[in-house]
Amino acid sequence: MWIKPVPGRLVRDPVTRAFVPDAGRDVDDHHPYWLRKLRDGDVVKGASPKKARTAPATSPAPAAPPADVSKES
Repeated sequence: MWIKPVPGRLVRDPVTRAFVPDAGRDVDDHHPYWLRKLRDGDVVKGASPKKARTAPATSPAPAAPPADVSKES
């Protein structure tokens, strides 16, 4: 899950002891430490920027082929 510290809070990673950046980072969904930080309101879930960048771009529908006006009626 992607987490971000709430504004004004510094949250350390329990393994690396580094602060979680304001932009957030990916952590283990089932790790008790992160679940507790989420429950206590120290961090919030967010959308991963990687997922946002890899979302397929919407493209317009293909144009209909031009009508054949050369046929005689």
